[in-house]
Amino acid sequence: MSWFPVGGVRVATTVTAATLVLRLPRDAASVPLTRRVLEAALVSLGVADDCRADVQLALSEACTNVIRHAVPSQSYQVQVGFDERRCTIEVLDEGPGIEMVSTVKAMAAPFDEHGRGLRIIALVADEVEVRQRRPHGTLLRFVKRLTFRK
Repeated sequence: MSWFPVGGVRVATTVTAATLVLRLPRDAASVPLTRRVLEAALVSLGVADDCRADVQLALSEACTNVIRHAVPSQSYQVQVGFDERRCTIEVLDEGPGIEMVSTVKAMAAPFDEHGRGLRIIALVADEVEVRQRRPHGTLLRFVKRLTFRK
């Protein structure tokens, strides 16, 4: 058993304190909705402002990638898991999948107009994984170590 700060009170918990699963339409309006749901969860857990900002930026980039590239998929899923140390987010779509090339080649240069999403996620997250799903689709998973307000 471990302890997890919730609203300034330390609460006993097992390995996973919470899991959120959102099934969303592949529509631009789903991105701010997803951010707001995650923000509410992170605030209630007492996560520090800068850490929340990093998680939200990475989530926005991941969801925007689905909106732009996962054609003809009609929906996508965001799964968020929290424990006492980290937040793990998986964004899954049923689009054509990402061409699996080296991470450096897959990421755009810093000054490119488009294609910086994966680079941004890699800069603010502690772990990033992108893989094809069978028979089609993409899984983008990233992990952020949580820091808490004092």
